[in-house]
Amino acid sequence: MANRTTLVGKFVIARRAALDARIAKLSADPRLQFYTAMLSTDDYEAYEAAVGDIAVEIPGLAMSPITGRDEILYARRRGWIKDIG
Repeated sequence: MANRTTLVGKFVIARRAALDARIAKLSADPRLQFYTAMLSTDDYEAYEAAVGDIAVEIPGLAMSPITGRDEILYARRRGWIKDIG
């Protein structure tokens, strides 16, 4: 079984302009709900509670369906959010 990144504790928005640019590109995309949840929470547990087990299909995207976990890990890899504490 592959190791899974543990998402616990608090995070902060580290690169707000980059995150806002991503959100602007997603205006008609079902992944927007994941970014809205990122902006309205400050810890992984609250984020995961907000997005639940939602998975969205993105036509033409090879990695579809996408979950909230996928998107927060993507934002973390990009440096848009960072762990604190």
